[in-house]
This record gives sequence, C-alpha cells and structure tokens, in this order.
Amino acid sequence: MIEQNVLACFLMSDKSRSYIPRTKPEWFNGWHRQLVKTMQDMYLSNEPIGLHTLYKHFKEYAKEMAQLTNHFVTDVHIEKELLFLEFDYNKRKLLSELSKIEPEWTLKDIQTHLETINLNSRIVMRNEIKSMSSVVGQKINELENRIKTGNLMKGLKTGWLTLDKYIGGWNKGNLVVVGGRPGMGKSALGLNFCVDGSPYAKFLFVSIEMSEDELAERVIADYSNIENYKIRNAKLNNQDLEYVSNELFKQNEFHVIDTKDNNVYNILSLLKIHRAKYGLDVVVIDYLQKLDAGGKDVRQNVSNASTALKNFAREMGITVIALAQLNRDGKNARPELTELKESGQIEADADVVLFPFRPAYYQDVKPDIEDAVVIISKNRHGKCVDIPVTFTGSQTRYRENVEIPNQF
Repeated sequence: MIEQNVLACFLMSDKSRSYIPRTKPEWFNGWHRQLVKTMQDMYLSNEPIGLHTLYKHFKEYAKEMAQLTNHFVTDVHIEKELLFLEFDYNKRKLLSELSKIEPEWTLKDIQTHLETINLNSRIVMRNEIKSMSSVVGQKINELENRIKTGNLMKGLKTGWLTLDKYIGGWNKGNLVVVGGRPGMGKSALGLNFCVDGSPYAKFLFVSIEMSEDELAERVIADYSNIENYKIRNAKLNNQDLEYVSNELFKQNEFHVIDTKDNNVYNILSLLKIHRAKYGLDVVVIDYLQKLDAGGKDVRQNVSNASTALKNFAREMGITVIALAQLNRDGKNARPELTELKESGQIEADADVVLFPFRPAYYQDVKPDIEDAVVIISKNRHGKCVDIPVTFTGSQTRYRENVEIPNQF
C-alpha cells in the first residue's frame, strides 16, 4: 500500500517529485522498479512526469498506472513513507545476506561479512535544511556559554600549548593524520600524544605494528626519563623501579590494543565496544597503510580505510589520529602533502595533517637530543605553521620546546 502511495505522489504532486532523485528503484517491487528508474531519467532530463508522458514507456501497464492515481490522497507523509520503504528494503537485504553464511566459514570471515552487511544496511538520515541566521545564532550561544564557563577552547586539550593554539585541541569528528618517513618517529609522536593528552581526554592506542610489550617500554621511558636500552636490558636498580611505579601511578590512564587483525571494520567494531565500556575521546591508529579495507588494490584499500576512519570520527563524535607512512622520496627535505603514500584520499579526508621532521636524522652522527619540528601541513581550523620540538632518541620522545600563554 505504501509503495503505491509513493508512486501516486510522484505522478500527481509537484512537491513529491523533488524526492525522485534520491529514491532508489530497488526499494520497489516488480515493474515499479523500472517505473521509478524511468521517472528519475525524465526528472534529470527536465521532462514532465505524468501519465501522458509515461504511457509510451509502459503501454503494457497503462491500466495499472491509471489505478495508481486512485491511491493519491495527500503528499504530507511522502518523506516518512520513503523512509519506511528504505527500512523495509534494508531489512530484507540484511536477512538475505545473513542466509549466505556457511558453516565452514572461519570466524573472521563471518565477522567481516556481518560488519559489511551492517554497514551496507544503515540508513543515511537527511539533515534538516536550516537558515544561516539560525546556524549563526546557535554558534553565538555556544560561544557565550564557553566564555561564561571559561572553556575557551572548542576541542579537548592536547597537552601541547602550541597545538591547542593552532588547531584548537582535539576536535570531535576530526581525522588527524600524522605522516612520517620510515624512522622519523611517527609512532613515537602518536604515543606521546596519548601520554600528554591523557590527563584531559580518554585515549586509546591501536597498534598493528608494535607489540604491547614494546609500547610498555616506550611509555616507561617517556614517564621516567630512563633510557630505552636500560629498560630493554633490565639495567634498572630498585630506586629506578620505585620511581617508575610512582610516576606511572600519578598519571591518568589510557588504553592500548595490540591487534593482529588489521581489518578496519573489525577494529571499528572493537572501538565501539570499548567506547561503550570505558568512554573514548581520541583514538590513535598505528598505522593507516596497514589497515585492510577490502580495496581491489593498495591505493583503493588506503582510500577506503581513510574514508572509513573519517566517517567513524564523525559518527562517534571523537578524534581519530591515524599515523601514515610517507614515500621514501625526497630524503633530507621537508615532507609535503603529496608524499602521503598510496592515496590522495588521505589528504582529502584529513582535517589536520602533521609531519614530524628531524633534519639530524640524516646526519652520520646524530645527537641524542635533536632540534626538530612538527609541521602543521594542513589545518582546517587555522594557520599552517612549524611547531619547534626536541626529539630525545634515547627515550624515543618528542617534546614541544616553545611555551606560550594559556590564554591565546
């Protein structure tokens, strides 16, 4: 009945025809699918849609089309009726896909299939169109509230004053890409962000590359200022161990996942569960090119993974920090956006792109403490600048070395 009502609205109501382009023929049954497809072609060609224009395409269904007009009463509920058709179609499609699961499939194959059909069956809700004055009014109210409460920065504090100044903290719905050439320390920077930001936000570090044991060694070195080799070789005395324990217990907690499953959709499902249990503001993923997103080739795979992470950030209202490999070209030169390996989609999806750059890395003899920069190469929130930092090789640690006032 609803299907006939919708088609009657398309035939009889000018207002309803504006919904034709976003209506999918597969929501309908039998010859109605071809009828909707023909209506779409006519709409896009700016041809009039009605019984007289459709008759030449559906002579064998002339009687049925005439009967459709009898269903027209009102177009008030057209949007709700279309939503019902979409729900019903997705439900039937989901049940059909579930029936394809075979007993001999592996658990991983079943999980991937379930996640895929879940994503494909989602309903994309249409946003309400608003006047610009109402949008500006909402923003003014938000600004007034932030001024009253003293929470001047929109995002969550990063623990780095310069990052807070230029990107406004870790912002909800943002994809932040940290790109680096091999050996430049992108994983170190991602872990540093977790350590420095954990007093202000709930962090999770997803490691596809390093084990949790390696992560623990780096975090101990970070908190304690003890050289990595001493921790790896257990060259610590009781005083060192006591100091490490005391320092760790003073810090805010963050979580880590050491996973061998690199399927991006499985990881995102895991993140949803973690968020429900513990809360989640910022997730760091190490690293983007190692994710499996079902692409036909490497470039398509990376593009799919990048877009999935951006969509996830927006859906969950969190910040996703994705570490990314740069091409090996351009040694001893400042990294550029064009060097993001395998895909220009990364640059398109990212709200912020950061490049750690250590000129001393290319020297034959490297100092333990290097002058370096973190380059803000893309910034939807403001200026692109260099953040002066130091890199301590013995602790695999980046620290900003420019202090600016808290109020900026």
